Parts: sequence; C-alpha cells; structure tokens
Amino acid sequence: MTNHLLTPATIFNAIYSLAALLILIDFALPGKLVSHKIVDIQSAHQQYYNAGGNSHYSYAITTNAHTFPVTEAFAQSVQVNQNIEYSVSSIFKEVNWYKSPSANNKSIYSLRLVSGLVLPLLAIIVFAAAFKYKKKISTLAFVFQVLVIADLIFLLV
Repeated sequence: MTNHLLTPATIFNAIYSLAALLILIDFALPGKLVSHKIVDIQSAHQQYYNAGGNSHYSYAITTNAHTFPVTEAFAQSVQVNQNIEYSVSSIFKEVNWYKSPSANNKSIYSLRLVSGLVLPLLAIIVFAAAFKYKKKISTLAFVFQVLVIADLIFLLV
C-alpha cells in the first residue's frame, strides 16, 4: 500500500506551494523604505494590434536606484527632482508601494499586486485543493505551477 502523501504530484505541489509562499512573504514584509529624487518620468504609448485598435499609456518613474511602473494619476501628480518614498522588497528587490511625501496614502501598482499577492494566494489555494481532490483538478494545478514559474521569472528579471 503506497502512501498518498508522497506521490510525485503532491511533492511538486508542495514545492510550488513553497515558491508561492516565498513570493507572498516577499510582498507582505515591509521591505526597505527608500526616499529618492525622481530623475525621469517616462510615458509610453502602448498600442494593441487587434480589431478594436485600442491603446493606452504606461508610466514609469526612474530614480537613481530604481525604475518602476506607476499609475497615470501618480505620474501626473509628481515632477522631476521631487522626492518620493517607496518600499523595496527584501527578497526580490521589487518596489512594493510608492507615495509622494506630501500624500498620506500609498499606491501599489496593479501588476505588483497581482504578481506578489493575488497569484501566490490563488496558487496556494489550488495546490491545497489539489491535495484534497487529487486528480480532479490536476490540470488546474499544472496551470498554476506554470504561473508560479512565470511569476518567479518575472520577479527575478
């Protein structure tokens, strides 16, 4: 009689759960608080080559130490040579949040929120459910394994 806890699928899900937990911890920890002057504010026109022909602008702020994406509202509310505060995560060195010193509330870029919080949480939930339901959601577990790998690559690059 084999132990159902040590199947290859269970071991892989445990490894990917640990990776997702590492990503989640990196996002949740306070990180290093940094205050730098803005060197540049970039905007890029992003076009979609589809039937709708839609487009949007993306914004990024560059300091002496980091370049990171910001929301349009934040990019329009700050100026070059103005100080901003932001938190750099401990493990992956990503900017978790940013704010103008005069503002009371912090901003989190949506892609960082998804890659650091939403995806890892969903992955852990799916891997736990895969343990309970075995083969019934193995395809979904595989999809989240791929997403966790992609998230790790995104955070490391």
